Parts: sequence; structure tokens; C-alpha cells
Amino acid sequence: MARPSPVSDQVKGLLSTRDRHLWSIDELHEAVVKELGAADYSTVFRAVSSFEKDGLIHRIDLGDGKVHYELAEEHHEHIRCDSCGRVVEVPGCVLEDASAAVTGSTGFKVTSHQLLFSGVCPECDSARQR
Repeated sequence: MARPSPVSDQVKGLLSTRDRHLWSIDELHEAVVKELGAADYSTVFRAVSSFEKDGLIHRIDLGDGKVHYELAEEHHEHIRCDSCGRVVEVPGCVLEDASAAVTGSTGFKVTSHQLLFSGVCPECDSARQR
């Protein structure tokens, strides 16, 4: 568990906010510095690493070369807009049946998976049609 500190408390608060779904380390560091006035990048990194190790957050790969994090809540997939880059969660797990099929065909016990859909969000689609 991350040691209590203003930085780790701030990181945990940011990750818990409902205003935002995913955070990169850089975005968390910038937000912590904005709130606290100063924070070492390494301290933010250590807090995130500790939260991930403790299972409080999940690492999400969006294929953009950055690692993103979100609270470890009910599993769900993500969709990213090809135009603006906005990422939205897809409620529920669309791969539950596929996980069972993978286990049946390989003998592996599936412990996790990630699926990223891509498409065009409603706002970008409307702008394209104008």
C-alpha cells in the first residue's frame, strides 16, 4: 500500500474522480503539481506503481505509446474516437464468452484481457456530415 503522503493522496483522489476516466502518469503529475504546487515525478510514479501492485488501479494500453490507468472497478472495454482521440468505456465485458472459449481450447485459465474498439464519436461524426 502506498505510504500516506499529500502526493499519493492527491493521485488517489484524481484516479477516483468521476470527471475523468483514464490518466497517464504525465497527466497525473501535471494535475498533482497544479494542486499541490510541487511534486516529484518519481513520487507520482511510485504512488501509481503501488496502487497498481495493490490492485486498486488497472493499467490500460490504448495503443498510443502511453500507459493509462483507471480505478479497478467492474471490468469493461474501451472505445477510442479515430478523429478526436476521446476514450469512452464500453459497459460490461463483451468478451466473457470468448474467455471461456479460450480456456476450453487452450487449457489456460484466462486472468485478464484488454480490447480496444475504435470508431468515430457522435460529435465527430456530426461534424463530418456537415
